[in-house]
Amino acid sequence: MIKKKSKERSFDQFARKYWEKLVNGILVPGERGCVPSEGEVLSVYNELKERHPECECIIVRTGKGSGEFFQQGDKIAGIRIVRQLGLVGSIEFCLSGNFHVRLEIEGFMPFFRTEANCDLTQTISNFENFIDNFPRYMEGLERKKLEFEKNNKLEEMAKSGIQATVSQLLTPMGYRWDLVERERDFLLKIGGRGTRIEFTLNRKNFTTRVAELPDVLGQIEILTKKLTFSMNIEIIK
Repeated sequence: MIKKKSKERSFDQFARKYWEKLVNGILVPGERGCVPSEGEVLSVYNELKERHPECECIIVRTGKGSGEFFQQGDKIAGIRIVRQLGLVGSIEFCLSGNFHVRLEIEGFMPFFRTEANCDLTQTISNFENFIDNFPRYMEGLERKKLEFEKNNKLEEMAKSGIQATVSQLLTPMGYRWDLVERERDFLLKIGGRGTRIEFTLNRKNFTTRVAELPDVLGQIEILTKKLTFSMNIEIIK
């Protein structure tokens, strides 16, 4: 039988890294101690709001005033921009003390990236690019998922074929065997008829090498009969 030592690969792990990489690329660190002025923040806010009216744009302010309009003594403390991504999630950029980007995608814990400061112009440009290209990112991930599922099916078929080949070859010869799947190869353990052997076999060349086993086992049996002491034999090729 085939035993698995490696953990099952999960497409969710791949997808998480996929989104993490995209989120980490949005926020561009700025020069230390260089904080965007109130005018720069307001200018970026107004331009983004005009280009992307579908975004929820909020000015974070200080002061005692409340309501929609600024009152005397109010100051801009930051901005918060949220864009809904259809039915699958949302992305948020916030400048209030620190700078952070937060992405929420259905089925995953939120993705965060925070910096003490950032290049505001480049960060906002990256944020807009993410919004504009989000449908393409989703399509790319779906293609990767289909490819992942296809490869998994092919691997399962290959494993079943390998198991059947080993069984058909070794069982009639009177050998016990165990096939352990590892990350990059298989470990074939063979016992019986006075011998215990382990073969490390490459996944790509497995079929060819298994076909050579009867001759190899025959030679090893002849060798072991001549030995007067125990010996562990391992073949790596």
